[in-house]
Amino acid sequence: MTAALANLNLILETITDGILVVDRLGFVLYTNQSAERIFDQDALLGTKLAIPVSPGETPQEINLVRRSGLGWAELRSAPIEWDDQRAYVIGVRDITERKLSDDYLLQAAAVFESTREGVLMTDAHKRIIRINRAFTDITSYTEAEAIGQLPSMLRSGRHDAKFYAEMWASILETGHWQGEIWNRRKNGEVYPELLSISAVVDKSGEVTNYVGVFADISQLKATESQLDFLAHHDPLTHLPNRLLLLSRVEHAVEIALRDGKMLALLMIDLDRFKDVNDSFGHLAGDELLQQVAKQLSSRLRGIDTLSRMGGDEFTVLLGNVVQPQDAARVANDIITMLGEPRLLSNGQEVRISASVGISLFPDHGMTPLELLQQADTALYQAKADGRGRFTFFSEALTRSARARMDLEVRLRRAIEKGELRAFYQPQVDVDTGRIIGAEALIRWQDPDEGLIPPLRFISVAEETGLITAIGNWILKETCVQGKRWIEAGLPPLTLAVNVSPHQFLRSNIEEIVAETLAETGFPANRLELELTESALMKREDEAIQILNRLHALGVRLAIDDFGTGYSSLAYLKLFPLDVLKIDKSFIDDIPHHRDDMEIAATIVAMAHTLHLKVLAEGVETKAQLDFLQAQGCDLYQGYLTSPPVPADQFEKLLRAQGGG
Repeated sequence: MTAALANLNLILETITDGILVVDRLGFVLYTNQSAERIFDQDALLGTKLAIPVSPGETPQEINLVRRSGLGWAELRSAPIEWDDQRAYVIGVRDITERKLSDDYLLQAAAVFESTREGVLMTDAHKRIIRINRAFTDITSYTEAEAIGQLPSMLRSGRHDAKFYAEMWASILETGHWQGEIWNRRKNGEVYPELLSISAVVDKSGEVTNYVGVFADISQLKATESQLDFLAHHDPLTHLPNRLLLLSRVEHAVEIALRDGKMLALLMIDLDRFKDVNDSFGHLAGDELLQQVAKQLSSRLRGIDTLSRMGGDEFTVLLGNVVQPQDAARVANDIITMLGEPRLLSNGQEVRISASVGISLFPDHGMTPLELLQQADTALYQAKADGRGRFTFFSEALTRSARARMDLEVRLRRAIEKGELRAFYQPQVDVDTGRIIGAEALIRWQDPDEGLIPPLRFISVAEETGLITAIGNWILKETCVQGKRWIEAGLPPLTLAVNVSPHQFLRSNIEEIVAETLAETGFPANRLELELTESALMKREDEAIQILNRLHALGVRLAIDDFGTGYSSLAYLKLFPLDVLKIDKSFIDDIPHHRDDMEIAATIVAMAHTLHLKVLAEGVETKAQLDFLQAQGCDLYQGYLTSPPVPADQFEKLLRAQGGG
């Protein structure tokens, strides 16, 4: 090998570009080390490469699939003679880094222009040399207006010189600063932004540029303010909520302790508010709450706090109370004020009333939660005493409230553990004296106390919503027992089950009755549902629809405790009823009280005019029965025949009269 040829070979092996010679079929006839490095193959010689061969001045770009990953190469080729055959010499240059750099720059430029954050770049002297589109969107300054200017053109005037001095001191020391700042748009509007400033340095560590990235946080600030307000205020009335009230009570307690003053906490509940919601809809109810909030606010002093606890409950914190009578006077004024008629925007005039519970600091509690709990207990007593009044807290009320809470817990457990029992009181035909039916009555067989009558727990069940579960249980239990008596060959009986107002209006009662009848096989015409006047009169139109659907199932319908509510016999024409039950209070004084005798006689006569059967409750004497028989009363029940008894004892009564 000549020296020139040796030098050429040395050059080919040391240059960074790859050199290949391939024949017409693509088989490698020669390769230098750089080509093997670029193609990431140890032995190219003799292999076939699928690379384009297109002689010309314009280089070609190809993708390289290498063990180290995807790359790019630039090719140039030319025809040559090689060992007496036509071949091609190919120059290969690895352009992977350049391609990646170009792509990165394109991506960076796209990000720079498309990002929603404003970006500005300055030179080392802090003059703006570049901005992005978002900068203009946020500040309204165009590129022509911003280039060459100092960023101080955006200053709002809200920050002093010390603020900016500390900001630039941080940048000089750490190369970075981030924080909230107020700047000014081109139109003069001041706005908050989150700003990040970074220094760009060269290889020698000298600052060449500063880059600022900022986001307009006006909406975020407004949202934060709104969320803070909503966290401490009721969204409907804009009054303080429970959280803010407790904070203010805590502060007031601290001042009262220091100054030896008295505080009063009034808890207000709107009586009959639910009727407004049920009758006119929730929008009308919301409007009523807003009216009440405005009216209460106008009555109170600046040092007092009115809050809405939720639903139809409001609370008033009275500061600097001299004596309990001051709180009573405010409570009485509130009750009088809220009892006045008010007009809704839908043209409806509504009337409500209010009950108020009062707790005093320091007499009734030393902490906000204690005062709130005692006021709530007093409110409960005010409602229990007849509503439309105020009541102060007392220890006796606390004991009563705790006993009631304990009863609720035990009642829930009783339902789960099957401690409820069904008792049956005979219903007797006045003329024949035979038992033709029974009213099913709930009892609670407590493992500790024994048999608990319904007067002890029904009110708690109604307030907590447990009455629906209890009502569904007694309905099914009665139908199951009725089916047993039929299968035992006893004479046909009509079994009456009480339906509470809550169960009647809020539990799809017709579906429950239909499912129970289907499941137990008890005949529908032997089931009688007893409803109170209050259940029927609360939502008259809806009640009529429900009654019609129940009647369509074939069950009998009775109105219970008639005469104790505010309805009249004229209303009975609206309802598809079968039986009217005269309340026990009208029977007790017969034959000693003429008014009760006349009322009972009138009810019997008018009910018969409407083709209703009449059943008298609470018949205990022969004289009462004789009077009712003389008036044509159809049925009766009471201790004259039997108190409510368990199923087995009721069955004995039936068999004793020859009933199977």
